[in-house]
Amino acid sequence: MTFTQARTELEQLTAAGNQAAVDALLSKMHTQFHDRPGDHIRVHLAWARVHFGRGAYLHAIGHTVAGLIVAGPSSLVQRHTGLVVPAFDAERKS
Repeated sequence: MTFTQARTELEQLTAAGNQAAVDALLSKMHTQFHDRPGDHIRVHLAWARVHFGRGAYLHAIGHTVAGLIVAGPSSLVQRHTGLVVPAFDAERKS
């Protein structure tokens, strides 16, 4: 799945109001795109938009900060060193 496909699916699930499926897809996207800095940042920003739409403003701020400050560097560390937090290791989850 590409990021564009995942984002389209996310928009459809959000429009349908299926919160459980939205949360599951965001978690899957986070794991899948964790080693790609640009996509990883976009996942956190999408997550922030979802939380903002739900009125969960602190979660939205947290994902915005994580996306803009932490996501890029952590993706680069994973990509170039192979170090990954087990929760974000797509190979372990599959």
